[in-house]
Amino acid sequence: MTLDLAAPRAGAAVRRVAGRVLPVAVAVALLAVVVVAPDGPAGTWVYLAVSVAAPVCAWVGVRRRRFSGGGRWVAVTLTLNAAGDVAWQIVEWVTGSGPDVSVADLFYLASYVTLAVALVAGRLAGRRRPGASLHALLDGGACLVVALLVVYQSSIAQTLADRGHDLTVRLVWIGYPVLDAVLVGLVAWRVVLNGRIRMTALLWLCGVLCWLSADLGMLVVGDAGAMTGWMDAGWLAGVVLLAAVPWSRPSSGGDALPIRGTWRVVLNMAPFAVPAVGEVVTWVRGDRVDPVPTVVVWAVLMVLSTVRTRLMAVDVERAWGAVRSQARRYEALALNTSDAVAVVDRDGRLTSDSASLSLLLGRPVRAGEDFPGLLAALGVVPIAVHTVLDRTRRRPGTAVELELEGRTDDGGPRWLGGRAVDLSADPDVAGIVVSVYDITRRKVAEGELAHQAFHDSLTGLANRRLFLDRAEQALRRAGRTGTAPIVLCLDLDGFKDVNDSLGHQAGDALLRVVATRLLGVVRAGDTVARLGGDEFAVLLDDTASGPAAAESLAERVLDVLAEPIDLAGSTVTVGTSIGLVVAEPESIPETLLRDGDIAMYRAKAAGGRQSVTFSPGMRDAELERIELERELAGALGGGQLALAYQPVIDLRTDAVTGFEALLRWTSPTLGAVGPDRFVPIAEASGLIVPIGRWVLAEAARTAARWQREHGPHLTMAVNVSARQLADDGFLADVRSVLADSGVFPGTLVLEITETALVTDAATVGRQLAELRRMGVRIALDDFGTGYSSLSWLRTFPVDVLKIDRSFVQLLDGGGQDAAIVSGLVQLAHRLDLEVVAEGVEHEEQRERLRAEGCDLAQGWLFARALPAEEAGLLLAAPAPAR
Repeated sequence: MTLDLAAPRAGAAVRRVAGRVLPVAVAVALLAVVVVAPDGPAGTWVYLAVSVAAPVCAWVGVRRRRFSGGGRWVAVTLTLNAAGDVAWQIVEWVTGSGPDVSVADLFYLASYVTLAVALVAGRLAGRRRPGASLHALLDGGACLVVALLVVYQSSIAQTLADRGHDLTVRLVWIGYPVLDAVLVGLVAWRVVLNGRIRMTALLWLCGVLCWLSADLGMLVVGDAGAMTGWMDAGWLAGVVLLAAVPWSRPSSGGDALPIRGTWRVVLNMAPFAVPAVGEVVTWVRGDRVDPVPTVVVWAVLMVLSTVRTRLMAVDVERAWGAVRSQARRYEALALNTSDAVAVVDRDGRLTSDSASLSLLLGRPVRAGEDFPGLLAALGVVPIAVHTVLDRTRRRPGTAVELELEGRTDDGGPRWLGGRAVDLSADPDVAGIVVSVYDITRRKVAEGELAHQAFHDSLTGLANRRLFLDRAEQALRRAGRTGTAPIVLCLDLDGFKDVNDSLGHQAGDALLRVVATRLLGVVRAGDTVARLGGDEFAVLLDDTASGPAAAESLAERVLDVLAEPIDLAGSTVTVGTSIGLVVAEPESIPETLLRDGDIAMYRAKAAGGRQSVTFSPGMRDAELERIELERELAGALGGGQLALAYQPVIDLRTDAVTGFEALLRWTSPTLGAVGPDRFVPIAEASGLIVPIGRWVLAEAARTAARWQREHGPHLTMAVNVSARQLADDGFLADVRSVLADSGVFPGTLVLEITETALVTDAATVGRQLAELRRMGVRIALDDFGTGYSSLSWLRTFPVDVLKIDRSFVQLLDGGGQDAAIVSGLVQLAHRLDLEVVAEGVEHEEQRERLRAEGCDLAQGWLFARALPAEEAGLLLAAPAPAR
C-alpha cells in the first residue's frame, strides 16, 4: 500500500487560496450592493454592517497578530468611524433626511486624528533607515503640498465660493479632503523613512486614497444619484482596507519593495508632474483657474527639491569621502600586513595594481600581468597556481585554502599560504580574490615538530611510533607481494657499566656511535629505530632472500658493534644481544616487537653477544613465565609458600649440626612449582625481596625454637640473592629478624653465590662487612660454577665454602676428577674456612669426602628436604636411627 502525499499538500494549498480569496469576494459583493442600491434598505444595512464589522475585525487582528501600537490606533479609528456612521444614520432616520453637519462629524474628524496617530506611531515598513528622517520630511511635505493643491483645485475653491451653505458646513466639508491630503503626506513620509514599500503601507495608502476620492467626490459631485453609491463604496473600501492592516505582517521582508533606482526617481519627480497635469486638464476643459496656488506649490516644491538636492550632494560627498577613507585604510592595512592581495580574472591576470604583492615580490606589479608567472619568481610552479585557480572557479563564493611550495635563491624551501575566493559575480570585485603570505617558518617548524614526533632526539633514528607505522606498511605490502618483513631487536650488553663508570654523557655518546654504525650496515630502504634506553630495532622490508639475509645482517651488526669505541679518551667495548623474528601472516607491528624481545632476551640469557631467531615455542615459554609471575605475585599473601629443611651432617660424627632452609611453592592452579622455575622469575621481577624477607624471618623463628629444644649449636643456612643484597633495607631486615626471633647470630648462615659478588662488588662488600659485624656468618654457595676467582675468598668476609654437587659427582670418577675436590677442601682449610659438600648421594662419596677432611655434608644420602615437623623429629632421633 502506497500513500499519496501530494493529495494532502494540494488540499492545504486549496484551503490557503480559499482563505484569501473568499474574504475578498465577500467584500466585493457587499460593495456591489452598496453601489447598486445606495439609498435602499439593502444598501443602508449593508453599509452599516460593513462599517460596524470593520472595527471588530481590526480588534481581532490586533489580538491574534499581536500587532504593535499602530494597529490598535487603526482599530480605534475604525471604531470612531463606525460610531459616526451609526450616528449619521440615526439622525437621518429621526429627521427623515441626511444632515449636512451633525454629531457624526465629530466622530469622523476624531477618526482622522487617530489615524494620523497610527501613521506616526505604527510600523509600516520595518525598521527606520539611518539618516532618512530629513529626506522623509521633505518627501512627505512635497506629497502633502501636491495633495493640498489637488484638493484645492478640485473642490475647496468651489466649496468656499458656494454661498448656499453655512460657513461651518463648508469648513467641515473642506476639512475631510484636507485631512485626507495630510494622511497621504504622512504615508509618504513613513514609506520614505523606512525605504521600503510593504503590504502594510500599501493597505494604508490605498485606504486613505479611497477616503480621499470619496470625500472629493462628495464635494465635487454632491448628491448625484448613482454617484452616491460609488462614494459610499469608496468610504467602505477604505474601511475594509484599513481593517486588513492589523492582519498584515509589518516585519516581514518577503513582500517588501525597496525604494531605489527608478522608484526613487519616480517618487522624486511625481510631485512636479501633478501640478503640470492639473494645468493640462484645466486647459483641456477650458476652465479658468487661479494660477496663484499652482505657482505657490511650484515654489514650495522648488525649495524642497533644492534642499533635497543639496542634502543628496552632501550625502554623496560624505559617502565618497567614506569610500576614499576606507580605500586608504584598506590599502594601509594591506601594505602593513603579511598578506599580499590581488584580484585576477579567469585567465589568471591581475585586474588592478597590487601594492601589497609588489612588496612581496620586491618590484612593481601592474594590472594585466600573469599572476602564476609572478609567483614563479618565488620558485612556485605556475601549474600549481593554475590548479588552485581552477579549483576556486569550480566553487564560486567559497574560500579555497592554498599552500604553494617554492624555492629561495639559495635553494632553500619557501612556502606560500593563503586563500582564494571567486567573486566574479560581485560587480564590485569581478574576479578571483587571492591573498598569499609567507608561511616558510611555520612549515619548517611543522616539519621539525613532525620529525621530533617520529624520530629519537638523541640519535636521529626513527622512534617507536615511526617504526610501528613502517612495520604496518611493510606488513600490508607483504600481503600483496608475499615477502615477509623481518625485525631485529637489539639490546646492548654492558651499557649500564659504561653509564655507571663514565657518566650519562658518555652513555649518550655511545648510543650515537651505535646508531651511526647500525645505519652503516643496513640497506637504504631498511628502518633503524631506537625504541628507548639501549634498545634498538631494525626493520628489513622486502627481503627476497628471507631469514638468510637477516641472519647475515645480524652477524654484521655483532661484528661492527664489537669493535672498540673511543669515548672522550676512554676506550670501551660493548656487545649486543639480537632477537630475530620473521613476520607471519597474522603478525601485527606490536607482536613483531614482542616476539623479537623474547628472542633477544633468550640471546642475553645465553651469555649475550649473539643472535637468536624467534620460534613459537619461545612465545609459549614467555607466556608460561608471565603466568608464573602473575601467580607468584599473590603466593606470599595467599599462604602458598612454605619452607623445607635439609639437614647438614658432621662427617666425623654423623650428627646433625644444622639445616638449610629451602623455599617451596604450591600453587592452587599450577600445583607444585620447582624453585628452578620460580626463583629466577622472582629475582627478575623483584618479588624475591619480600619473599626473601619472609624466608629469613620464618627460618630464624624455626631455628630459634630448635635451639631452645636441642641446643644452641644448631645452624640455619638461608639463601640470599643478589637482588636482596642490593636492597637498601636488607641490613635492617636482618637486624629485625635477629631481634625478633632470638636466634644466635653466629648460627645464622647467609648463603650467597659468586654471581652476587660480581654484580656490584663495592656494595656487596659493604653489606657483607656489616653482616659480619652483626655476628652473622657468610657462606659462598656453588663455588667454582660461576665467575670463580680466588680473590673473592680474600676480598670478601667469607666463613663457609660450599662445594657444588657437580664437583661431588667427580668423586665417582677418581683420578684427576677427585683431585679437584681434594684441592678445594685443602684450599678452604688453608683459608680457615669451613667446608660443606652438597649433593652427597652415595656412601662412597661420603667416605672419600671424610678421607679428604671435608667438615660437613648434605644430600639425599642423609635426608631429603623435610617439613619443619619432620625435621624436628630428625633432631630427636639418634644417628644410627637416622
